[in-house]
Amino acid sequence: MTEMKTDIKPGDWVRLTPLWPGIWKVYRILSGFKENRWSLGEPLVPSKRVIVFCHRVVNDSWKRSFSHQSCELSYVSSLEPDERNRLDALLVSDTKLQASFEKYQAKQNTIDLIANIAFGGLSKRAVASFPTLCDKMLGTRIDAGITIREVLLVLQEHGLYKHMRDLPQQVTLQLTSINHELRGDETVYRKYRVLPL
Repeated sequence: MTEMKTDIKPGDWVRLTPLWPGIWKVYRILSGFKENRWSLGEPLVPSKRVIVFCHRVVNDSWKRSFSHQSCELSYVSSLEPDERNRLDALLVSDTKLQASFEKYQAKQNTIDLIANIAFGGLSKRAVASFPTLCDKMLGTRIDAGITIREVLLVLQEHGLYKHMRDLPQQVTLQLTSINHELRGDETVYRKYRVLPL
């Protein structure tokens, strides 16, 4: 993972405009990863995105409003000096707010990444047995972590790859990357579940 040049760094106070109001504190910046590919014929491509992870301390009315969020760097802007001064004064004068925010940051410090792979063109029997087949394909591998590329190879091995994105969609395999975990520059997934339609 490489660092991309940006003025934003962990510990900075920022705004996430225009979607998420309030004042946020950056705690993680993720860059230099490869984008997931959804076809075995597609090469892995380095991402141009930089993902910023933040905790919100107050809303636009300057009232306590704890939350956490991740977004692309293009939505992030540094606080204006007058806002930074106002925030510093607030945190100095309201030690209860500051202590509560520190506790919140310690507890709410993961944001998972979800990937959905939909399947169609399956027989009723195949749909009914899909959860069992997923357990067979992924059950012993998921704890060690698996990349999308590895998932696609397993799907191909079990005859499901050709049914990806077929219509009408009948069932979805949902994968979870805990806290956007990377192995090298690829996203690693450690949980899965089957979502029926």
